[in-house]
Amino acid sequence: MAYGKKESKTEYLALNEDLKALRFRPCYLLYGSEEYLKLSYKKQFRAAFGGEEGMAYTFYDGAPDVQELIDLLNTIPFTFGENTGRLVIISGSEWFKKPAPEKLLHYLEDSGHYPDTAHLMFIEGEIDKRSKLYKLVQKNGFACELGEQDRAQLGRWAARYLTMAGKKIRNSTMELFLDKTGTSMDNIASEMEKLIAYTGERDVIEDRDVEAICSQNVEDRVFDMVSEMGLGHTKKALQYYRDLLTLQEAPMRLLHLMRRNFNQLLLAREAMDRDMSAQEAAAYVGVSPWIYRKLTDQARQYSRHGIEDYIRRFYEYDEAIKSGNLTDQMAVELLLTT
Repeated sequence: MAYGKKESKTEYLALNEDLKALRFRPCYLLYGSEEYLKLSYKKQFRAAFGGEEGMAYTFYDGAPDVQELIDLLNTIPFTFGENTGRLVIISGSEWFKKPAPEKLLHYLEDSGHYPDTAHLMFIEGEIDKRSKLYKLVQKNGFACELGEQDRAQLGRWAARYLTMAGKKIRNSTMELFLDKTGTSMDNIASEMEKLIAYTGERDVIEDRDVEAICSQNVEDRVFDMVSEMGLGHTKKALQYYRDLLTLQEAPMRLLHLMRRNFNQLLLAREAMDRDMSAQEAAAYVGVSPWIYRKLTDQARQYSRHGIEDYIRRFYEYDEAIKSGNLTDQMAVELLLTT
């Protein structure tokens, strides 16, 4: 895998273009599961409007009073003419999951009276694309999903990160590194900082550095837990689960990782049934050849019907959690014990 190649244009690159040109839209919505990217863009937009201490920037953690928000957006900042207007960021309003206040919807709908100096950014986790507010932001501004990045994107990003720190890394070493870190950009950045400090003045990061510094990540622990489930070792699987809870891992995240593991197992089983080559199969599953070999070993512990049954249960439990009939912790425990 060549990490130096230019990546294909992705949706969030439009945010980079706005920042570079200092031309900002009336409103933005950043949503999705990748907290690192959301925090990164929050900082970059904040800096473009004079920084945290500037008079043209306001941040709300949670839903603000709507009239206060409107009054603020209508107020021309003292610094107008020196920069690009006023930026208001609202994090976790929940207005994209439940009906947004009608006063706010009417204000945003009236684009003719919306001040040229006002720029409103929402930062959310899960959203409902059917909501009126989402459709308004799409119409008058820009809605951008910042979800989990694929392995190729993560590799290129990590390579750029290391290059800026004066470090080089071989493709094979990057593969090993990503196998250990998982897909969380927060975790990858943290482990890269450790590698940068550990290697000191050496400019090339070697396999031995990764092995010495990068500890087993949560995804590896979940993988081992799923392996114990397949072997029928319920007590060992539960011990992995208790260890993860001790590390303050959220049961909902563990459910997500377990479901992804089983989805990969199903794809690996399909690849095995089709007699694909190792390289073709790894590409089909969307993992490195080394991870694919681990998945094939794990897949042999389950029947295809057993894998499909677990996937069905994940979706059933997800619906039960959303409706309040089951807790995420109970869902994990049911999967481990029944």
